[in-house]
Amino acid sequence: MLNNLNDAIQWIETRIKFRPKTDLERMKKAMLMLDIDLSNIKKIHVAGTNGKGSVCSYITHILMEAGYKVGTYTSPYLLRFNERIRIQMNEITDDELFELILFIYDLNIKFEEKHGETLAFFELLTLMSFIYYSKNQVDVMVMEVGLGGLLDATNVLNYDLSLITSIGFDHMKQLGNTLESIAFNKLGILKEGNHLITTVDPSLHPYFKEYVKHAHATADYYSSQDLKRIQDLPIIFEAFNQTYELSLIGEYQLLNALLSIAGIHYLFPHIQEDVIKRGLKKTTWLGRLEEIAKNVYLDGAHNTHAIDSLKETALHAFKDKDIWVLFSALGDKDITGMIERALSFSNRLIITSFPDSRFHDLKEFAQPPIEYIEDALLALSHLRKEMGSNTVLLIFGSLHFAGYIKQNFKF
Repeated sequence: MLNNLNDAIQWIETRIKFRPKTDLERMKKAMLMLDIDLSNIKKIHVAGTNGKGSVCSYITHILMEAGYKVGTYTSPYLLRFNERIRIQMNEITDDELFELILFIYDLNIKFEEKHGETLAFFELLTLMSFIYYSKNQVDVMVMEVGLGGLLDATNVLNYDLSLITSIGFDHMKQLGNTLESIAFNKLGILKEGNHLITTVDPSLHPYFKEYVKHAHATADYYSSQDLKRIQDLPIIFEAFNQTYELSLIGEYQLLNALLSIAGIHYLFPHIQEDVIKRGLKKTTWLGRLEEIAKNVYLDGAHNTHAIDSLKETALHAFKDKDIWVLFSALGDKDITGMIERALSFSNRLIITSFPDSRFHDLKEFAQPPIEYIEDALLALSHLRKEMGSNTVLLIFGSLHFAGYIKQNFKF
């Protein structure tokens, strides 16, 4: 029995993460058991290798500025489990979360009795968000894909708008080891009659157009050619014959913001430009080049594609600085590729560790000039003492690592 919230979170987090599947039948059966009607809620689906969280946050802030009640579902979390399920960007409260997990716990038992198997972690979590948003009668649901798209639990719904941010190499074990196979999986969110807006690299446009055609859907494509950067810090850019300013920093935020604006223009054409601009300026998102102390930045870059984007930003924003990197990552990632990219734009690279069940010791990668300090908090403390006025420290490699640093290091 689940006696408190910690027990409840422990229970749901220890459910199987990925159950082999070729369809969404389990989710469909669970939805029938719940009998939830979400037809009166506008639904936006956000997929992609990187940038999903930022896009969800931009869209949510713009819609809030326009007076809508918005439910936002994202993963993974940085500090607290509650971050995954939000309304008006406020995390679900502990009491509401505990009540919801108790409900889904009972549903899981009934589901096994009826269908002979239990539901997986992401299926349970996604169902929780549906229940919460239905109960609280939100106007719009902004749903981030957990993994891939085609067979992701969120894909059980039909959405009013589908967004794909970028395509890069991540979760290759589940999604395949070519960009086309990964793209196929992301494009699986698209259903007949749907509309897609994407900022994927133009080299993938022919593949996308062929898929969209066969899906009997429609699509709009945007790229860096559709905007003009005016300033780096803060980011100011021109697009759609307007000038926008962002509170988030990072080269990759240009396309994230462009995609978000295009999405709002399509689904909510009545929203005025001044509302969009206010929403963009108010947007915050933890762990996206977040300055947590003077010249110390935390970033959620957790694959080679994201580090490439971070590199581009760092070379723009910190072009006259010595860039130091404190790096750690989970064992299921392309550690070699991530370290190679970190080395390509840093003056000093330190590898460290942090407590996580998926962490594998990275000491073997510490070959000169790469340094190794096992204790991440001790490493950060030493580095801060050694930093000069011209030094910038970037901390990245895993969202879990970023969350550990943010939660445990005392500035």
